[in-house]
Amino acid sequence: MLRFITISEGIFSVTKRLLIVPVLTALLVIGTVSPIWATVNFNGYLPLGGNPINPSYDFEKSFYINYPPGSKLQSLLQNKNLTVSFTDDANANPDIKAFMQQINTDIATKEHSAAILTNLLVNYKVDVNGYSDHASFDYKIVLTPTVTNYVLNTASGDIPETIDASWIAFSVNSPVKITTNQYGPIEINSPIGIIQSQLPDVYNEIKGTDAAQVFQSPYLIDATGLYTQQPLNKWDSLFDPAYTLAETAGYGYQGQKVAVTTYSSGLSGLVTGSATVNNIDKDFTGSDGTKYHVSTKEQANAGTINVDGHANPNQVQGGWTFVTTAQAAAGISNTTAGGTSTTMVYAMAGFAAVIAAGIFWWSNKKMKQVVREIDTGPVEYETRQHWADRFDGQPSGAMGSDSQQSNPEDKTKRSAI
Repeated sequence: MLRFITISEGIFSVTKRLLIVPVLTALLVIGTVSPIWATVNFNGYLPLGGNPINPSYDFEKSFYINYPPGSKLQSLLQNKNLTVSFTDDANANPDIKAFMQQINTDIATKEHSAAILTNLLVNYKVDVNGYSDHASFDYKIVLTPTVTNYVLNTASGDIPETIDASWIAFSVNSPVKITTNQYGPIEINSPIGIIQSQLPDVYNEIKGTDAAQVFQSPYLIDATGLYTQQPLNKWDSLFDPAYTLAETAGYGYQGQKVAVTTYSSGLSGLVTGSATVNNIDKDFTGSDGTKYHVSTKEQANAGTINVDGHANPNQVQGGWTFVTTAQAAAGISNTTAGGTSTTMVYAMAGFAAVIAAGIFWWSNKKMKQVVREIDTGPVEYETRQHWADRFDGQPSGAMGSDSQQSNPEDKTKRSAI
């Protein structure tokens, strides 16, 4: 014969409340800094040697058109699934070579930098997906240039090396037409270009409307927001003098001890504030007189720059540079680029771990105390013949006729083995 002990539900509710406390605490601590979507995401590495580098720019933006049932745009876009993509570089495609020269011109004239792009790899992709009430247009352009001539002066004795960083925030404010083998000429810098060439019926429906202006006005290839949104000297930075040998081999240093200062932006925080975006929501009227809605979604600009040595940002005639030394500067060998002790950073991380462990230990101890102190009342027993009794209401086997019928006035019991 099996016996089941009835336990009060109060114990479980107390346990839940105690467990929620550390979870909410962790969310508050972690949630103070959170990433936000990005229009351009830059990643680059700047070595002391001045060797050619290959940073990457990831430009992304999404557009949405909402349409009512039975409308012209719904008939054109519902269930539409279109992907346009290609990959090519300046050495193989004359149009991309001309595009690279556009960037070099902007870097020299507007950014006042001597850096030069010697090659450019372009990865372009657009996804169009139509649903019952809206269609999405997702644009993604990844540029991987080969950059040279970015070192202004090399380190010599006590003189640090100066690395030009103003070229990073270039922009192309004109159409960029690339001829592809599969799709022919494609305008990649203006979002309206792919609609005009690949979806002419949709283009004719929105031509001359506010929707066309939304698709046409922004140029996708614009990295100037990396510095205008947050100046380089306000980026988060960390210098770690704990040299590692294995990781430097991948950068071509053949085992020399090379420290790296990391700069990053694109996070919202108490110091940096909230990163802003420029999303658009606008109504427009189609050629059939139907009311539609167009909107955009973009991200705040984000960047990560790894610089050899102990690097600090500096402005020269309005342009940004990094002043860096292979070894940490005298007197601050154990500091981050922001001036905080690296040892202190590690200590703070360890202190946070101790606090978290203490919270969970206290919560577990408190839970056990509450469980011991709760008066659950007299322990009640129920006689059960078979687990199936609770489903059919009748006991099984020969002893079924001797079992008592359940009393509807009895309290609801929670049973556990």
